Amino acid sequence: MIALLMLALRERRRAYAAIALLCLAIGALAALGAAYPRSVADSIADDEIRSAPASERLFSLAGGDDAASTVQAVTESTRRLPDFTAVYAASVSVMGFGPERSTLVYRENACAHVRLLSGRCPLGAGEVMVPAGPVQQARKIEVGTRLLLVEAVKPDPKKPWEASNRGKAPVDVVGVYQQIDPGEDYWGVRTAEDAAGVAMVLARPETLNSVPHNLEVLTVTAIPDRKLLMSGDYGAILRSKLDANIIRSSPDVQRMMERIAAKRKFVETMTPAVVLPVLVLGCWGLFLLVSGRLQRDRPEVGIQGLRGLPLAYRWLLAAGAAGLLAIVATPLGALLVTLFTPGADGSSMTAAFQVLGVELLVIAVTALGVLRLRPLDLLRRVLPASGKIPLTEIAVLTVAGASFAQMQSGDRTGLGIFTASLLAVAVAVVAARVLPTVLRPAARRVIQRGRLARGIALALMTRRPSGRHLLALTSAAAALFTLVVGAMDVSSTARHTQIDLTMGADRVLQVQSSPAQALAAVHQIDPDGAYATVTGRLSVSGYSVLAVDLSRSSVMRWPEAAEMAAALKPSGAAPIEVGAGKLEVTVDAAVTLVDVGRLPPGVTVPASRMFAVVELPGGEFQELDLDKKVQAGAQAYAVELPPSCAEGCRLAGLSLVTFGAERGNLTIQRIAVDGKAVSDGSGWHTPGTDAGKWSIDPSMAMGQPSYLLPPDVSARLPMAYTRDLGQGGPTAPAFSLRGSQRAPLAATVATDVVPRVGHKAMLVDLPGMLRATLGSTTPGNIEVWLSADAPADAEQKLTDAGLAIVGSESRADAVARADRTPPALTLRMQLWAAVAGVLLLLGVLLVVSSGDRRTTELAGLRQAGVRAATLRRANRTTYALISVFGVLIGVVAAAVAWAAARTVLPIVDGTPWLPPPSWPGPVPLAAAAVGVAVLLIAGTHLIFVGDRREGGAWSE
Repeated sequence: MIALLMLALRERRRAYAAIALLCLAIGALAALGAAYPRSVADSIADDEIRSAPASERLFSLAGGDDAASTVQAVTESTRRLPDFTAVYAASVSVMGFGPERSTLVYRENACAHVRLLSGRCPLGAGEVMVPAGPVQQARKIEVGTRLLLVEAVKPDPKKPWEASNRGKAPVDVVGVYQQIDPGEDYWGVRTAEDAAGVAMVLARPETLNSVPHNLEVLTVTAIPDRKLLMSGDYGAILRSKLDANIIRSSPDVQRMMERIAAKRKFVETMTPAVVLPVLVLGCWGLFLLVSGRLQRDRPEVGIQGLRGLPLAYRWLLAAGAAGLLAIVATPLGALLVTLFTPGADGSSMTAAFQVLGVELLVIAVTALGVLRLRPLDLLRRVLPASGKIPLTEIAVLTVAGASFAQMQSGDRTGLGIFTASLLAVAVAVVAARVLPTVLRPAARRVIQRGRLARGIALALMTRRPSGRHLLALTSAAAALFTLVVGAMDVSSTARHTQIDLTMGADRVLQVQSSPAQALAAVHQIDPDGAYATVTGRLSVSGYSVLAVDLSRSSVMRWPEAAEMAAALKPSGAAPIEVGAGKLEVTVDAAVTLVDVGRLPPGVTVPASRMFAVVELPGGEFQELDLDKKVQAGAQAYAVELPPSCAEGCRLAGLSLVTFGAERGNLTIQRIAVDGKAVSDGSGWHTPGTDAGKWSIDPSMAMGQPSYLLPPDVSARLPMAYTRDLGQGGPTAPAFSLRGSQRAPLAATVATDVVPRVGHKAMLVDLPGMLRATLGSTTPGNIEVWLSADAPADAEQKLTDAGLAIVGSESRADAVARADRTPPALTLRMQLWAAVAGVLLLLGVLLVVSSGDRRTTELAGLRQAGVRAATLRRANRTTYALISVFGVLIGVVAAAVAWAAARTVLPIVDGTPWLPPPSWPGPVPLAAAAVGVAVLLIAGTHLIFVGDRREGGAWSE
């Protein structure tokens, strides 16, 4: 029997080679499908650990002298644990190394983690090693320098550190060092104050004891093994017998490991959603190849039955060769993946053996389908028609329905994750069953019209069982590929939209400065507003407000930026520009004195005074005392403008400070500079009103300013608000001015989300806000946003302009991080799996089309006089029709699956600020569909090009 199987493999080696290659590919794909989720999950975990602060990576326990025994006990117990590294440290805050506080630190094995620039490590009492840097260089501290250290104390938390009176201790500098890796876990968890730049002077414990001190901080750091953290299994930490005291003192580690566990579960759950259906397609292709081989071997099987060969032997002869190839090729493919793919291990081989079991079942069932026929039927050229129940379609629909029901129930961890793939395959399979029945009458009509090649092609596609199977296989592969391409398109759009909203621009620089300084610096380096703008954030009525210089809205990566800039543009008149000179304000005061009653001896009520507020060229606001008390009647008030106004200042407003001695109204009649009028007083108003009169009343806040604003400042500052704040936005939002006045906001336009701050937020123009409040309300978190066109030295130019840049964010970095999120990596694997499915389909089509060049139908047609060229053209057309109809059905099936089950696809990470697009873009879908169709048509066409024989390369 073995000899017969070997003979069959040798004589039909080309046909069986195709089966072997398909099994090899299926085994490799199964191994990759098992290895990839773990590899990706490890990569995601590693990224999470590297980006996490030390408090989330390390366990740390600290205490004073009273906790020395506890710290020591935890240190010793941690050293005995195989998955942890313990580092003991002690520190004292000291003065004497630099003008600010330093820490005198003993840390175990510190010399192995520093780079000595000069000298050596401390060996005994009184020796220290100092860090290289500005302090060391400014004070010229070198090897041999003697320092006098004294304990640093901080009696008042609001005041700086100071030297204690406990006495000084001399120490000698024996080395100057640099940390090899300041972010290394060895250095432990540092407080925010220490991490901000507190110098660390390294010494032996004896040196710490020589410095008189009241407080010594003892610390033990437990560094977990990297693999333990990457596993995300916090239960393993609890089971490791790590001391409970240090576990309780480091709760952040649990939060990080829970994030890792959630991401690992996501990848490991979602990856099979497409990989398993592709493996099923591969087994389906195996069924077609084995079935085709057995159909051509039917006469041999019939003769074996006539001679009375037992069924078991006939089954072994029919299926043994294919089964033997599957047993060898499938594990071989997995072994190659295991050997040459990082992260692959024994689980890849396990997955391959599981798939091998399915392959053997497919081969056995396929062989039994032929063996159950009577020997007489096996010897026929054409099998008798039989009304088979469509078990395949029924099974697929049943599984798809169960998956859909589970998805609807909210379960996204079991069969529900396959809903989209199963629905796509189910629609494809059913359509492939129905379409041949619909098109079958058309074949007769086409032949009757004389189009022989097309008619034969339609007949071959619609009447052959293999034609229906190939159509269904093509439809399913195209549906999966189109579905994944659509999901990747939507996912990419959602990720980039979210990045644009959270970033606001291509590059964001955090600066430490006032809004006016930032605006002045940006206008200095970018006077045309081509690539830079300034933003800040604050809170009003409990909601976030983003203030942006909207005159430079083109810098923002926000489709609504131009619309918002136009809607929020201040509607006031042109600003009142003033230069250096004498400012004169003529006011008509209709006021009367108020009886303040009897006052104590020597006590008087000051008269009200007026001030002018000017906006300097640098954007700062300055109040100028008009140097004259308010009196009844028309009065002229004057003051010299600052010399800097020679570059151009803006009259920002007038203020009145009253102490309750007068009552009445004031009206602006004329404002002039050096006698030249710049305003006639019209359009001036108090904040939030159009009133042009000032009112003085004893009920006003005593000693607090009351402002009158020029015509270029809107009575109500235009504001955009997010729709989730309700119609019209928050109730009566307003900015506060110095004193009791408020600058109200006018809800002008609604939007879905505000960049950088998200939902439940508002947007205002930054210069408009500063002018409406005369600089009283200033936002924090000042940032400079740069566009992609910003010059490479923009940051340096801003520094030269006087801005202190303390941080930066890049859209490119954000995109790189987003591309490594679990959904993005999972979709990438699913895309490769779908591509593998298309390639498996191509291989099956090539093999089947090659064998179809010598069949009983075609031989009969040749004997009937049909030309060989016509038959070749008919064959080519058959596979072209299968490819085109299959791809079209696949696109429709993918659309149905998307509409019904897109929520189970791994599209977004977390909850985006805006919902993802409802449908993918037409361009990627069209490109995917056309690409698959062209690949299949071109591949099958090449089988027939230049072939003048009626035999086939894959059939014997």
